[in-house]
Amino acid sequence: MMSVSALKKSILRHLNETSSFIEKLDDKIILQEPISGSRPLGEIVLHMIRSIHFYLKGCIKDIWEPQPFSLEKYSTAQEIKKLYETVVKTTETYLEKFSPDILQVVVEDFNRLATKEEILQEMIEHSIHHRGQLSVYFRLLKVDPPVIEYII
Repeated sequence: MMSVSALKKSILRHLNETSSFIEKLDDKIILQEPISGSRPLGEIVLHMIRSIHFYLKGCIKDIWEPQPFSLEKYSTAQEIKKLYETVVKTTETYLEKFSPDILQVVVEDFNRLATKEEILQEMIEHSIHHRGQLSVYFRLLKVDPPVIEYII
């Protein structure tokens, strides 16, 4: 079991690292499909933001409803950036409510039983997966992906 403090720090670090991907967005790149038939880059970013919000809101409020974040609703890079800032601020509020008791609650609504701690770790893994996807998409679009300062 990870401590509440360590999990909070991991989530905040992850959100900070992810912001470097969000900052690279412009109105042209969010509409690009680096691979024919794939989702536009903006949809990948919105999916990532929606997932972060979904996991955290679910773990704190027990409301497991994905938000309708799409390019139809958030059609500019500025709107996506503002949405990300809002989700990060909401996340910070949710993190204040974390406790060991909340993190050990078992959720039965999905493919398998999982504690909220496991769900939040999966949130980070899922988001990292899409950051990798964005790195590849950026390179295919001739945009340098952000550099993440890892420990090693």
